[in-house]
Amino acid sequence: MTTQSTLPFKRKGLSSVITNMISGSAIATASLAFSATALAEESSDVKEKKKSEVEVILVSGFKQSLNAATTLKKGTTVVADVISAEDIGKFPDQNLAESLQRITGVQVARNRGEGRSITVRGLNPDFTRVQFNGRSLPSAGSGRSFDFTILPSDFVHSLQVYKSPSADMEEGGLSATVNVETLKPLSLGERSFVVSAKAIQEENSGETTPYLSALYNDTFADDSVGVSFGVHFDEREVESHFYEAFGLINWPEAWNGQDYNFDGDTDDTFRYDAATGFAMFKEERKRTTLFNTLQWRPTDDLDLSLETLYSKFETDGIKPLNSFRWVNIAGGAGVTGSSIVADPLGGSDGYTNRLQVDGVDLRNSTRHNDEKDELLSVSLSGEYTLSDNLLTKAELSYAKSERETTALALNVIGRPHAFFQYREDLSAIADHGFVEGGPDPLAPELFNSVGVNGDYKKPTEDENIDFRLDFDYYTDYELSDNLTITNVEFGIKLSQKEKFLGHQFINIGSQENIEKFAELLGETYDPNSVEGGSFSAANYMTLHSPSNYLDGFGNGQFVTSWLSADMDKVLSKVSAEQLAAIQLDVGGPGQIEVKENVTAAYFKVNFDGMDTKLRGNFGVRVVQTKQESAGNIPDLSTIRFDGGGVTSVDSSESSMTRDYTEVLPSLNIAYDVTDDVIVRFAAARVMSRPTLQVLSPATQINANVQSINSSNPNVDPFIADQIDLSFEWYFAEAGMVSFAPFMKSIDSFIVNSRKDEQHTVTDLDGNNPRTLNFSRFAPDNGRGSDMYGFELNWLQPLDEIIEGFGFTANFTFVDADDIQLDESGPLLPLEGLSRTSYNLVAYYETETFGARFAYNYRDQFTTQEMNYFNDGRYIKSYSQLDFSASYDISEDSSVIFEVLNLTDEVTVETNSIGINRGVEDVGKRFTLGFRTKF
Repeated sequence: MTTQSTLPFKRKGLSSVITNMISGSAIATASLAFSATALAEESSDVKEKKKSEVEVILVSGFKQSLNAATTLKKGTTVVADVISAEDIGKFPDQNLAESLQRITGVQVARNRGEGRSITVRGLNPDFTRVQFNGRSLPSAGSGRSFDFTILPSDFVHSLQVYKSPSADMEEGGLSATVNVETLKPLSLGERSFVVSAKAIQEENSGETTPYLSALYNDTFADDSVGVSFGVHFDEREVESHFYEAFGLINWPEAWNGQDYNFDGDTDDTFRYDAATGFAMFKEERKRTTLFNTLQWRPTDDLDLSLETLYSKFETDGIKPLNSFRWVNIAGGAGVTGSSIVADPLGGSDGYTNRLQVDGVDLRNSTRHNDEKDELLSVSLSGEYTLSDNLLTKAELSYAKSERETTALALNVIGRPHAFFQYREDLSAIADHGFVEGGPDPLAPELFNSVGVNGDYKKPTEDENIDFRLDFDYYTDYELSDNLTITNVEFGIKLSQKEKFLGHQFINIGSQENIEKFAELLGETYDPNSVEGGSFSAANYMTLHSPSNYLDGFGNGQFVTSWLSADMDKVLSKVSAEQLAAIQLDVGGPGQIEVKENVTAAYFKVNFDGMDTKLRGNFGVRVVQTKQESAGNIPDLSTIRFDGGGVTSVDSSESSMTRDYTEVLPSLNIAYDVTDDVIVRFAAARVMSRPTLQVLSPATQINANVQSINSSNPNVDPFIADQIDLSFEWYFAEAGMVSFAPFMKSIDSFIVNSRKDEQHTVTDLDGNNPRTLNFSRFAPDNGRGSDMYGFELNWLQPLDEIIEGFGFTANFTFVDADDIQLDESGPLLPLEGLSRTSYNLVAYYETETFGARFAYNYRDQFTTQEMNYFNDGRYIKSYSQLDFSASYDISEDSSVIFEVLNLTDEVTVETNSIGINRGVEDVGKRFTLGFRTKF
């Protein structure tokens, strides 16, 4: 049921929320308790059961970490994979996402060369539930996916990837659930102190930065009290090199009656890139993390833990652009050479081979991005043995992620004469250059300023409050001679999630505001300039000539030196507060707030039989979701637009409420064919919720590309039925071969619908009305998709050939039906789906030396099929080779050396017909460090 109100909901205090959650838990728990006691005809001692569970085993070395991981995998009932630390504070990779990509079916999405999020079996990162010690952490990003850059790997003991769920696992992992697990201090049971110090050098920037961490563990009071404390700091000086294109625009009218294809008429419809640009991104990243666990076990029956995680991630970056807007021309236009080639899509229209124009809009602005992320997570948990056969666990946790973003740019325009020309290899960067005899693009006097815009102290908050209560009842209830129920698990979880995306935007774009801006800077404002009112930007331009710029990609004609507006020069004369005083837009269509309350109850039965060769579980999870969303609905009759790209519109607040309930059954079976061969079967219904940003009623307008982006609070969650099989052979220590076919039938995908509409816009001062064509994009539930595929995994020690040598290899194939909004809509490939991916790791270890080569490959995938210009966006296949080595200079100390992206690979984007849409080059990264354990 959906209701609508006119006022956004109000936030509740933390204390009242926790009180409501705990009081609600008592009712739900009472309704579940009686079902377990019916199985109590026979019982066994819960303490003995706990003693028989797998304990934490600390190992050292990469091969031993593989052995520990396969041991844990072999003991699970569900279909899962595990990565284990090589030693205390020594994970195989510095970045957790980079480690996860070594697992079959897992692919990593990178940001500035560092793993940020993961996809599992080809599905969007938002379909993967990432948990920290069994609970979800908030993320200040726009989606639900976890940002791995905020959490270092130093404190992690293992990564567990669950591909088939059980009823006790939290819903949300439609593709998988990943649990990041740290050590409990009493599990380690000894005093230890591990210190790491590393130096990281970036190839593109040439800068060397520190990476420091320390992890301390100790026990007291006859091993009844344990404490772990970790501190970490690292810094990166990243420099990425870019080429960007923004899609092929259909331009139905020739400029000034030009005959572009020389066929005698001026009614040509042709296609070309609306804008192209060269850029570099220089960014300083700082990450500080504190981690603490206090554990108290006063008796054998009671175990209490208090855990705290704090992480601060700061980025300070600039992105100087050399950007050509080919749709905004001040002078004439002309085409030389063979201008039109056949449209590969089969239509009568073509795309230009070469475009040469006078007075192109050269938008050479530098956006300065200053972002601060803070994450705080606190949890209090307890485990208590109520009787010989009944165990209860409870946890109350609170977590909050906050982000503040300031991203300002001085907007400038130059008007040189320029051209671009596609190369024979369309996936290569198009040739770009300036026409001889035209204005000098390296003359600061060429550029005029048309204002400042960007986020100013924009707040983002994501807050979670969770309470869970679980019971585990042990029994030996015989269903038959060959089948016994070993224990029954049941419990509830109550969660509240709030997400707030604020909007604070400095918007200096109207002629009145530009004049105020010029006066503030002491510059002369010219109301009759070619831009309709501006001032000279000559005093604020900076020359950029990045070394080795895109030298690893093709042999085309690039623009490798350019002038770009420098916001720092502006801020050296005036403050950001003074700019905000001219015009600061607060709230409006860019601001949303969403709240989600979830109540979940589960019942799970564990069984074994056939002399313990057969084991498994079945159960059901019932989930009720209540959501409230608030946002701003714009009045589309009030669109005001400046050619510089600034848009404003009147809006009014609106809120929506909605609730729904899902029933999620699951079954997992494992059968030991022999001591070393296991067959698994799993079937389940799984779900994931849409991103909270999609659930807002807000609508945003971008008049620069003439698009309207609406959210939709009425979209349904993603529901899928899945079947997994796994055949596993554990033939040696750290040796295994497995084959895991799977199938997933997804009921519905959220698809962006698109429709064209016309709206009247004016300048920012309300003058010069004209009608523009807009494309409205809005999410809606479309048709589902059937996915199927298989995973192959091979771990092979080769000690019989060369002592200490071995390799791991895995391969994943995934295919899926195209999706569409309805039967009449276009077929769209599934975003993020790579049909094939694989990993190869070769390792060599002795008692003192270890080395690894790790190769990762991911096939092409699409990220945005229904984009502004409807020509698609594809990331071409990507591979990366990494190297790491360590040498033990003593029993407890070692030297570490690593190289990421050894072969200097670049990321390449194309559109649906193969024309290049972008290149990113992040270069290699070198690490040299020292680690010691006391």
